[in-house]
Amino acid sequence: MGPKAYVSGAPGRVRPAMAEDPHGLHSHFDALIGTEWIDDDPDHAQVRLSMRDELRQPVGLLHGGVLSTLVESICSRATALAVFDEGMMAMGQSISVNFLRPITEGSALVDARARHRGRTTWVWEAEVKDAEDRLCALAQMTIAVRPIPAQS
Repeated sequence: MGPKAYVSGAPGRVRPAMAEDPHGLHSHFDALIGTEWIDDDPDHAQVRLSMRDELRQPVGLLHGGVLSTLVESICSRATALAVFDEGMMAMGQSISVNFLRPITEGSALVDARARHRGRTTWVWEAEVKDAEDRLCALAQMTIAVRPIPAQS
């Protein structure tokens, strides 16, 4: 199933599908590691990453920093898309990741959900699962929401 458009928090407002990038919010770093953007809805935001040798740490596991990157990326982007039309931007403020099971092959899927959508911060919970749908990490991410600086 491909990306979809969905209705955002504002009544009757439809945002573009995840594959579209109307505000230039795709990260060059995510392109470098190969992030697959699946959904940016704050109720069930998702990204996937296929395992590659260059993403492994020295003993062969998917590097924890890569998993943390996936969590930060989807939470930041989904928040940014939700607040952009209000003249706001989003950036990571804090992240905590508990690694439960290593990922050594296949892919990693991050499923994130906004648990608090405040005026200046959003708090997210995320699960990281492997290709066999086993829980591999639990994360919490706080995103700062601030006005977009005026261009000079």
